Amino acid sequence: MKTKLWPQSRSGRWSAGLSIAFIVLIVLKLMGALPLPTFAVAALGLAGFIAGIAAIVGKKERAILVFLPILVGSLIIFWTVAEIVYPH
Repeated sequence: MKTKLWPQSRSGRWSAGLSIAFIVLIVLKLMGALPLPTFAVAALGLAGFIAGIAAIVGKKERAILVFLPILVGSLIIFWTVAEIVYPH
């Protein structure tokens, strides 16, 4: 069985696209070129996380770019919990 790079299901493509958009926008935000609030950019990452879970569980998607949103969403959730537990 060959592993594909790009997902075949609709929810898988959405999750990959949202995750890539999150990565691009967060890099632009860190460079100071994007005046969007961080929670708006993080919402894209979380939406990709949810779509990725739906693709993996519902459609049995196993493409490589479906697992990227799971990683990104997990990091966003971890970061949010850490900010709540240990505020600065």
